[in-house]
Amino acid sequence: MNIDSIYFKGYSCFKKDWAGFDTIKPINVIIGRNNSGKSHLLDLVEALCDPELSHHEWQNQCHGVLDEESLKKIFPARPRDTSQNSNADLVLSDVQPLVGEKLIWEVAPSQFESLPHGYELQVSSLRFPAFSSEQSSNIPLAVEEVLKSETHQFSYSPKQSGNISSGVSHMLQDATHQFRKDSFCRLLADRDIKTELKNTNMNLGRDGQGATNIIRGFITSDKLPRELIEDDLLDELKLIFGNDGQFLDIGVQELDKEDNTKDYWEVYIREEKKGWIPLSKSGSGLKTVILVLLNLLVIPKIEDKERSQFKFAFEELENNLHPALLRRLFKYLEDYAVKEKAKIFLTTHSSVALDLFGASDHAQIIHMSHDGESARTTTIPTHSGYLKIISELGVRPSDLLQVNGLIWVEGPSDRIYLNRWIELYTDGRLREGRDYQCVFYGGSILSQVQFKPPEDEVTKLANLFQINHNLVVVCDGDRIANGSDLKPRVERIREEVEKIDDAYIWITDAKEIENYIPGSVLAEATGLSPLPDPKKYESWSSYTEKNMDGKRIDKVDLAISSIPSMTIKLMQGRFDWKEQMKQIVERIDSWNGDSPST
Repeated sequence: MNIDSIYFKGYSCFKKDWAGFDTIKPINVIIGRNNSGKSHLLDLVEALCDPELSHHEWQNQCHGVLDEESLKKIFPARPRDTSQNSNADLVLSDVQPLVGEKLIWEVAPSQFESLPHGYELQVSSLRFPAFSSEQSSNIPLAVEEVLKSETHQFSYSPKQSGNISSGVSHMLQDATHQFRKDSFCRLLADRDIKTELKNTNMNLGRDGQGATNIIRGFITSDKLPRELIEDDLLDELKLIFGNDGQFLDIGVQELDKEDNTKDYWEVYIREEKKGWIPLSKSGSGLKTVILVLLNLLVIPKIEDKERSQFKFAFEELENNLHPALLRRLFKYLEDYAVKEKAKIFLTTHSSVALDLFGASDHAQIIHMSHDGESARTTTIPTHSGYLKIISELGVRPSDLLQVNGLIWVEGPSDRIYLNRWIELYTDGRLREGRDYQCVFYGGSILSQVQFKPPEDEVTKLANLFQINHNLVVVCDGDRIANGSDLKPRVERIREEVEKIDDAYIWITDAKEIENYIPGSVLAEATGLSPLPDPKKYESWSSYTEKNMDGKRIDKVDLAISSIPSMTIKLMQGRFDWKEQMKQIVERIDSWNGDSPST
């Protein structure tokens, strides 16, 4: 039987409450204030990679689901001997109703050396569904009593045999967590890459010790693939740094010491316009990213294991990293975890992690708190929970306005289409809430707003520029023919936005957003088939009158129904769509410190 949730207490700051993981996702963000116990929670992750949880001096609470294969190991699959009016010898069919039911049990350091594996087992809670009288009439008395009990206590005793309590207890001896026998790699918050005396040790310390020797070994040894460092690691380094680092080569050099000591080596990076730079002269951020990549790319090669067999724990990566670089590193870690089927644990007190991972299906946020006596963990499932954490971390409400950038759209249907189009154009790389945020300006209300620096603003108009200077504005062109004039308010906003560095305005070449929807998508969304593509300057009311019997269609409902069948191939041929997506995505990438998309 597999353990799917696990908690512990009685260790370090975890004195009173059960703390741990409801589930494990590709990215597991442990967030909280300094000294709240985040690092100690990683000790539980490390313990899960140990085949025997009993090696550790703390209590564990395990959750699992009974499966038939586990029950088969305890209860024989033969028919029940109905001639015996006894419940002593249960068979598989007797306990079949237990399959799929949740067990919660505790594992603690044993006080009795005679017990198997050196620890005591107790099932603290066993919950079962309600059974009808017809079903229960065919269940032996020993099982029926358990089924009717919302909570049933089991304690293991070597003298017990042939009954359900003993059977389940024996089965739990072999219960394992998914991490069992996986490799655990950890990078501490206090880390560095230093010059090192040459040796053949390929171990990477949690503080970075050994990094120089590993890089030197791969580059200089004829038995190791130097391209893993010179090509693979360097390529990923350039990907993460983007325009923040123009790295050309990575290498090592032996140092000439003043006292003539030999075999001291240092890692060098060659940068465009700077030449070869020793890591000792480089920033801590660069060293941090290299250490992360050594863990992800090189250690699996050294241990000759698949990357999916590793659990990586990185502590406070935000130290010495610019927020834009941290955001790209976090994105890289998520992509790596999903692609390689690895599990990554991050401790942090940075709100950037909430911004990035809060909306991700591949991540979970675990909040660490401490009441002065004991630490506890809470998995945060809702946005309101994120806001509470942000407040605790000391981020002010005004800071929340400084999202990466804003896309101003007329209303909710425009937002739905634009989010889907950005998703299609970037193959899901960019997401609202993480890389940008859509905001409504409300159609004709555009006449009451402006986008101007404070010194140029008109006092009677709301100045949206002051909310965030990273901005894109999307407006319906509302043209009735090629070359027709724009509305005065749209013309004015265009002039204002074009004066803002790196801002962008898309005034639709077609009449409005709905004109970009292919007819095949509209047919799928409405169930009316076939439907022609809307013409460039055709009004939406005219189109529905001719092709949908004038049916009134809610634009938001239409948008929600339309986006599933939209594809990049269908959209690329719709008027100026491709070029506008290119321009918008380039702006979003620049807000996030990424290289412009091509």
